[in-house]
Amino acid sequence: IQREIGDRFGEGITLSNLGSVYDNLGQHEQVLEFFQQALAIAREIGDRIGEGTILNNLGRVYISQEQYPQALEFLQQALVMIREVGDRSGEGITLNNLGGVYDNLGQYQKALEFYQQALAIKREVGDRAGEGITLNNLGLVYQKLGQYAEAEPYLLDAIAVLESLRPAELSDENKISLFDTQVKTYRGLQQVLIAQNKVETALEISERGRARAFVERMARRNHSDSSEA
Repeated sequence: IQREIGDRFGEGITLSNLGSVYDNLGQHEQVLEFFQQALAIAREIGDRIGEGTILNNLGRVYISQEQYPQALEFLQQALVMIREVGDRSGEGITLNNLGGVYDNLGQYQKALEFYQQALAIKREVGDRAGEGITLNNLGLVYQKLGQYAEAEPYLLDAIAVLESLRPAELSDENKISLFDTQVKTYRGLQQVLIAQNKVETALEISERGRARAFVERMARRNHSDSSEA
């Protein structure tokens, strides 16, 4: 319909949404096809905000495929675009994604630099979910570096932030993503504490993580029962 009436802006949004659906399905070829079409339209009509968002999405797709040079290329373009239009929230997301690329490449100092920049922006704009994820990322990088004392406060703060989020404020997709992050945070913190010979505290965190997982499972089951009813 959008093509029929010549709504190029709407067409670009729908193509991007289709890309997101295929992304969730793990069908990477279709993801890239739809995002590339959406990117071409955003550039054609001068939609700078949309262009930055799609570039970021493309970078994220290449991260999931472990194609890091391509991911860097798109994310660096996205960062320029997003800063140009003053999208602080998008800037925080892109910086976190860039940190993820360098993290996967084993360039941990660069990863820390981008994660720290992302954390500052996420706190500035009040993105609590994003703050929790970036705190987790910082803690896990310090863990990889064997700097356990530095990792511990980041992971503790990540747990505090993630546990403070109200489920009603999150989409189902975000709930699943954040729960997966929480699992990694609890596990990483336990390992960091054991490495520092803080065994009792590690056991407490283990129990806390299991309790949290139980609550999440019950919440999902109740949501499913409610939907069926």
